[in-house]
Amino acid sequence: MNATTTTSPRPRLPAKLLLLAAALTAAVGFLVWTGTQGATVYYHTVGEVRAMDSEAFYRLIRVNGIVADGSIQTSADGNVINFDLQDDSGRLPVEYRGTPPDLFGYSAEDRYQEVIVEGQLEPSGAFRARSLIVKHGPEFEPREIPAQ
Repeated sequence: MNATTTTSPRPRLPAKLLLLAAALTAAVGFLVWTGTQGATVYYHTVGEVRAMDSEAFYRLIRVNGIVADGSIQTSADGNVINFDLQDDSGRLPVEYRGTPPDLFGYSAEDRYQEVIVEGQLEPSGAFRARSLIVKHGPEFEPREIPAQ
């Protein structure tokens, strides 16, 4: 008796199913890529913004620096704050509209003065900030509120 074994061919997946799987993989990859790109935070120094010159005009950028001592000026209604951001390369005048973070100020006032501003540099040289972020170290602890 001659026994012949026959192997059945592997079932093939339909082309539509393969195309759907490829599209889903591409969509998930795209979502992961765009999600990580949006979470990337890069900021420039005052010197880098000055070196960019007209290339920085009207572009949304972030700038890191120290609030210059004595430079904070608040409008009468408290909605506009002007201050100078500085580093070793010089100063950058900033205008911020809105309520500043509670910790924004000078170190002499026991507040943090290293900030990141996000906004646009205008041809006048003023930086119009739409957001103001106060940087602080790991030693941050909330202040005690005195009993009244």
